[in-house]
Amino acid sequence: MAASASAPSLELTDSPWSPIALPSSPFLGKISEDTAAHMAGEMSVVHNVLIRSLNALWHNAALVSAKDTPAFVGYALLVLSAIHSHHETEEKIMFPAFSGTGIAMEENIEQHKAFHDGMEAFERYLEQVKNKELLYDAVKTRELLKVFADPLVHHLHDEISTIQPEIMERADKKVLDQFVKDLEAHLKEEGGLTTSIPFVLTAHKTQDAPLWPPLPPVLKWLTKNVFSRVNASYWKFAPFTQSGEPQIYKP
Repeated sequence: MAASASAPSLELTDSPWSPIALPSSPFLGKISEDTAAHMAGEMSVVHNVLIRSLNALWHNAALVSAKDTPAFVGYALLVLSAIHSHHETEEKIMFPAFSGTGIAMEENIEQHKAFHDGMEAFERYLEQVKNKELLYDAVKTRELLKVFADPLVHHLHDEISTIQPEIMERADKKVLDQFVKDLEAHLKEEGGLTTSIPFVLTAHKTQDAPLWPPLPPVLKWLTKNVFSRVNASYWKFAPFTQSGEPQIYKP
């Protein structure tokens, strides 16, 4: 059940972890058109999806009813899956693509290690709750979430400074074009019509970047009106409704 769009709701989507400031408001850039110019902006939009989903977990963790606990745990595991997928994509596609181009990725790789153990501990806890091996505990949920989210969000902010336009311009255009092709092919393979795509659409602040994600309009419509029904109980815990309004879960 969603709250009405209000200033408090908007504040909740952006706390306790602050989203990344975009290079323009709204951000209309596309890496498919100019990778060097728009890489940092588009990556900031992606990172903000993750940050706002973590904020939703934080606020809703203390509110979830016993009846809705399975759905909350399902949504939380989906958030972790999205984080895993994002960083696996970076390690498989982005970091190798820019190796030897004068674009340093070493610090980003090290920062991935900083939150790994904490995220694994949170995931184990959620799986135990899901399998009824542990009772859901709101305080413990927040404690485990904070342990990995603090270094993760720090990394999400820091990484943007390593892919600014003046840095990305060091890479040859052929390298950048190939990176975009490889990235698009990888994302198509992932699919996620009933999971990752509705997750993204309900964790993205549309006003920030109205052209993102770069999906065909018909796919966005189908996701909102058809595919999202498969895991319909999850989306009440997302930072935004299917129509893009900020929300907070109400038992």
